Amino acid sequence: MSVAVGQGAGAEPALERRKPGDPRPISFTQRRLWYLDQLTPGTGVYNIPYVMRISGPLNVEALHKALNVLVSRHEVLRTVFLAPGGNPVPVVLKKWTVELQQFDLRQSADRDVEAERIVNREAARPFNLARDLMLRAALMRLADEEFVFIHVGHHIATEFGSTEIIYQELEPLYEGFTTGNPARLPEPAIQYSDFALWQNRYLQGERLEKLMAYWKDRLSGAAQLNLPTDKPRPAIPSLRGTRYPMILPVDLYKAITDLSRSARTTPFRGTCAVFNVFLHCCSGQEDISIGSPVTARPRPGMQGAIGFFVNTLVLRNDLSRNPTFRELMARSDQVVQGAIEHADLTFDKLVEALRPPREAARMPLFQVNFRVLKAPVPALQLKGLTITAPRFVDTGTAKFDLALELEAATGKGGFFEYSTDLFRESTIAQMAKDFDAILSALIAEPDIPLSDLSTVREIRQRIRNVAGVRR
Repeated sequence: MSVAVGQGAGAEPALERRKPGDPRPISFTQRRLWYLDQLTPGTGVYNIPYVMRISGPLNVEALHKALNVLVSRHEVLRTVFLAPGGNPVPVVLKKWTVELQQFDLRQSADRDVEAERIVNREAARPFNLARDLMLRAALMRLADEEFVFIHVGHHIATEFGSTEIIYQELEPLYEGFTTGNPARLPEPAIQYSDFALWQNRYLQGERLEKLMAYWKDRLSGAAQLNLPTDKPRPAIPSLRGTRYPMILPVDLYKAITDLSRSARTTPFRGTCAVFNVFLHCCSGQEDISIGSPVTARPRPGMQGAIGFFVNTLVLRNDLSRNPTFRELMARSDQVVQGAIEHADLTFDKLVEALRPPREAARMPLFQVNFRVLKAPVPALQLKGLTITAPRFVDTGTAKFDLALELEAATGKGGFFEYSTDLFRESTIAQMAKDFDAILSALIAEPDIPLSDLSTVREIRQRIRNVAGVRR
């Protein structure tokens, strides 16, 4: 989901390159991620790993050179975070080399299994934010012209949009080093540090006060979502987790898309309403808050920049007064629209403003996340090579109790990501079936009050019975 950020008070400062002597601040989202990394050291929970197979005469030296030039062009990828006095300070490295590990598996008895083992290890290997480049890679040679390539970024420096930019620049850089005619790419309009400085100057004063006032009013008294779990919640979460595939028939996704548009809302907002009915069935609650990450690059210059341009919105949904699904879609539309109009307030500032009770066992404000991807990660295209579509690697971690991610472009579904501290795979498998069933029922009868839908009643009763047995 992409956003057009809200309009605050007064004219905002221009987003432009930093001048000599200007400070190099950390962005608000980076600061929160840095603190989370300090609380959970030694995990790959904020790693972003993609793997692909490459067939053909790969020029390994050219690939390595292209990666180094890419990192030289985008300083956020060679920024480390030092902590004098306990506060994170970004420092751009002057000397560095991109890590490209190479593994020759041509003599291995089971090359594919060994390659997958290396891929999983590299995907989960943690970054040291005070020392490491924020991008690394590994290459496994399976045959003379058959490779597995994995690159891993840290979320503090990259996100979905950044991956697309990485591929766009690697293509001409690789070709240039292969042919001996180095590519001459235009300089990025801004660096991430320019955005961080702009954000620190923009989000203050009356503008900040108005944003905080909106969110305080919107989230005041919000209930904590309590899903029935298979295991007691640990005092300190391990962040261990995994993914369970969510298969949505194409015709079902098309149906919710068409119904959403007929209700004059977007497919994201309509699907978000479905997810809230699902969570209502699981928890029995009518006041439901979920998180949803948004990528915000609405200002000139941001489109070509690599960095952490993501904010998390808290979407508080009201399922009281036994609404029909069509009525609930209208409510969801208003909730998402209001959040988008006030999306400039970063999540860490929102937590500062609301000061919810701090619990090591729970994230503040929400524990369930929802995202719809508009498009899959584009394929990397290197001249003379055949490359498979990049595949995200499960790092064996989970940031939330439960998260649902759907892919809008293909309508094929997505996955549930869940904490293995709390849930068994069999429970998540049943959740996936329940989500499908609820979606089908809501599409079939959008004008029937929720409590009158037999599917909703049956799922809710079954979950009550199971929760009673667990207690």
